[in-house]
Amino acid sequence: MKKLGTYCCILLSLASMSGLCNAQLCSAQTSCADCFTVSPSCRWCSTANYTGPRCFSGTPEANCSNVENPAGAVTGIDTVVLGSLVQVSPSQVNVTVRPGIGGTSFSLRVQPANNYPLDVYLLTDLSYSFVDDLATLKNLGAKLVSSIQNISTNYQVGFGSFVDKKLAPYISILPTLVNDPCASPNGPGGCNAPYSYKHTVSLTGNGIDFSSRLQQQKISGNQDVPEGGWDGLMQAIVCKKLIGWRDPARHLLIFSTDANSHHAGDGLLGGVVSPNPHTCLMNQSITGEVEYTQSNTYDYPSLGDIREQLRLNDIIPIFAVTPDVQSIYNTVTAELASIGASTGSLNGDSTNIIQLIQSAYQTVSQRIVFDPVYPTTGVSMTFLPLNCPVLGSDNVCSGVTPVQGAVNYSVSVQVTQDFCKANQGKIISVPVRIIGFGNFVVNISPLCSCPCEQNQTSNSPSCTSNGTLTCGICTCNPGRFGSSCQCGANGVQSSGNATTCPMGPNNLQCSGQGRGNCVCGKCTCSQYQDIRLGLTSTYYGPTCECDNSLCDITNGQLCGGSSQGVCQCGGCQCINNFYGTACQCSNSLCVDPTDTNPTRTCNGRGVCSCNQCTNCNPPFTGQYCQSCQALDKTTCAGQLCLPNLDCAKCALINQTMCPSCPTTYFINATTLSTISGAATTECQYTDSNNCQDTYYVVQDAQGNVTALYVRTDKACPQSLAPEEIAAIIAVPLVVLVIIAILILLSLLLIFWLLNRAEVRKFEKELAQAKYIKNQNPLYQPANQETKNPAYEGEKVR
Repeated sequence: MKKLGTYCCILLSLASMSGLCNAQLCSAQTSCADCFTVSPSCRWCSTANYTGPRCFSGTPEANCSNVENPAGAVTGIDTVVLGSLVQVSPSQVNVTVRPGIGGTSFSLRVQPANNYPLDVYLLTDLSYSFVDDLATLKNLGAKLVSSIQNISTNYQVGFGSFVDKKLAPYISILPTLVNDPCASPNGPGGCNAPYSYKHTVSLTGNGIDFSSRLQQQKISGNQDVPEGGWDGLMQAIVCKKLIGWRDPARHLLIFSTDANSHHAGDGLLGGVVSPNPHTCLMNQSITGEVEYTQSNTYDYPSLGDIREQLRLNDIIPIFAVTPDVQSIYNTVTAELASIGASTGSLNGDSTNIIQLIQSAYQTVSQRIVFDPVYPTTGVSMTFLPLNCPVLGSDNVCSGVTPVQGAVNYSVSVQVTQDFCKANQGKIISVPVRIIGFGNFVVNISPLCSCPCEQNQTSNSPSCTSNGTLTCGICTCNPGRFGSSCQCGANGVQSSGNATTCPMGPNNLQCSGQGRGNCVCGKCTCSQYQDIRLGLTSTYYGPTCECDNSLCDITNGQLCGGSSQGVCQCGGCQCINNFYGTACQCSNSLCVDPTDTNPTRTCNGRGVCSCNQCTNCNPPFTGQYCQSCQALDKTTCAGQLCLPNLDCAKCALINQTMCPSCPTTYFINATTLSTISGAATTECQYTDSNNCQDTYYVVQDAQGNVTALYVRTDKACPQSLAPEEIAAIIAVPLVVLVIIAILILLSLLLIFWLLNRAEVRKFEKELAQAKYIKNQNPLYQPANQETKNPAYEGEKVR
């Protein structure tokens, strides 16, 4: 039933009818507990003998004097004073929460404290690839302590390192390299033996001791590219007492490396299959140093394991890595976003690690991020900042400083119906971590029952002394039933208030779903809100199976109103000659007003189809099939119009009835209603002036022509004045002349351009000609010379 109501709500909200949705959703509930858990707007009337819907939204009916509307509330709050060690108030809140939208709200204050305790643990990769970075860290040791001290004088700093598991293939197991992975055939390399994780300096406020111990560190080495950083990270988190993590304090763990890290499942390569136990397994090694001695027994932890332990121990990781692996650790940071993790890019020699720590701390200390740990599904919280300096798109408040003071929040707690039922009578605690600021706890008591359920009256007079009255409803004694236990079984099988009333089409007693109640073996139907009409209606039928939803509406009324039809279970039953799905159709609208037969539709020449004449017999047309346009003798025109055409023309010309013609009347558009006769045929013709003339041929019941009605108002085309005719003729001529002139000018322009081009070409060729002056440029010398051998030339005489 609730699912159906919820589905209804979704549909109605799409139609912007949420008020009606709540009314139907509420009225479908049959108990007080179901009533107020289904929606915050639902209320329960616990008045005995109340006749309206017990569960309702809005205003109850007049005879309801007791309304149950339990609301969630804050029942307890532990307020603490904000100060140097306290940044969150209150520390604990007890609330009762009613299921549904809205929930229970309370106020919360978060204020950054001046000089808040700060623990910084540096976890460094000491495999050989990090050798230049170690040298830089040694040189920066004092500066690192000084920069942390500038952040908070109430600081502690510690140091640890990791390499990898002491197994192949993670390290080389050659005898010459087991104790010195940097050794070569020419001699020792001076490196420490490999180890998984080594804790060197517990968190301390002695910066000189930290720097001194850092100077003593030596590089080591492994064989494969990924390092065993996750093993070291897990131990640095869970060994809280060994490391020296304080509470309260802001805990930063700086994880620096230049390589990827092995993760859960990689231990299989070395034959290690036991899952990581997430416990502190640090012991003194044979060298006297504190190491993770069980690394060869347990697999690497998963990222999910690390995230859970970081949350439980309130530690914020900062990954300071080289650029070539930054994309890998960006992915890690995304998985640890709820913990407050961040990633920074180290220089090749780690000289900027101090800047990374300062930047990460500033981000953590100025951003308020909530991380609630929900123990089960069905509970949620929203955190609304009321005076945030800078509010991000993800509703995260940033830019928070001690100078600006506390940020106030409105925290709302919501629970679902399923959560309420599963945890009724329980107190569910939800710890909420504010990353870098502290924690508070919300203790939730789901409000799943009505207060009136605690007050039960046995054999109540309201139940005819035959049942127990609870929240206004009777629970009948054996052998009694009915809403007031007023019915006796008399051999009819019954159970509590239910009897053997008939089943509806959905196989539910009295059709179920709030449609009716079984009273003494008969269904008493309930009222409901008719959304379409905005009225209160009542279900009907033997099993309350009927309502008005299947009846169509016309003219704003079901079935057109009581004069046109009535709504029967399943559809409209029409009366008074109306028909159609909504009784919207009537034959009376198909009767020609000029027809002397008031019962005949469409002049007897067509079919009346829901207030309109259709399928008129050819060649009749018109609203009532009254017009005839054809003029051949085989049609109505040939039978009526054509034989009377001359009479109509004669009458129209002479303005009187012509000889041998039927009785003639002259009418116009305003006197059409004076036409009388059994049948009327409309006829039209075009006269010599191109005017449309109309006349009507009237017949009696036997089909005889009895009268002729000629219209004196003609439909003539509008004639044009002489000046209009002249304008019509002149405009095209002018346009043609203009076009001709434009064409002529275009041709002249083209010829001019062509001639100009030829002249320029000639002048160019003339300028480029090269020949001797007074020499014919067309002359070509001979190609061959022939001499007469007998010729001796001219003799001198």
